[in-house]
Amino acid sequence: MAHEILELLNDTKSIKILVSIDDEGLAHPVVKDSLRYEDDGIVYTEFLESSNTNRFLTKALWFDKKVSILLLTEDKRSFKITAQPVKAIVNGKIFQRYYEEVLNKFKDFDLSTVWVFKPLEITEQTLQKRVDEEKRDRPYFLHLDRLAKGA
Repeated sequence: MAHEILELLNDTKSIKILVSIDDEGLAHPVVKDSLRYEDDGIVYTEFLESSNTNRFLTKALWFDKKVSILLLTEDKRSFKITAQPVKAIVNGKIFQRYYEEVLNKFKDFDLSTVWVFKPLEITEQTLQKRVDEEKRDRPYFLHLDRLAKGA
């Protein structure tokens, strides 16, 4: 099941938001279409050397911090993927492969870093799924008026 969900990162109709942590400890969410699932890991290509995301990911790698990826599918299912940055590739054969891909696709863009994340946990956040879980796991969380009506 996890692989099937991670494969949804490769769907161009999915919305992908990468959340790192900024210098003040606040969430830094940014839409990142270049996130994808390959070789049992998540790959993200960063185009700007000086981007905040690149800086915050570097700190996450150095200080063993995690990131989150929010994945919203075309059919409106929502998943939170917790991941660990494990590599920042800035040269070599792997970098060259992605660099050529970026040049072929975008012409005016450059490639700064190829980030590799290890997926750690996937949690479905789709509202109906969460409502069903709440009813099953916490039936005592109903409002009193609903209990009185026999809900």
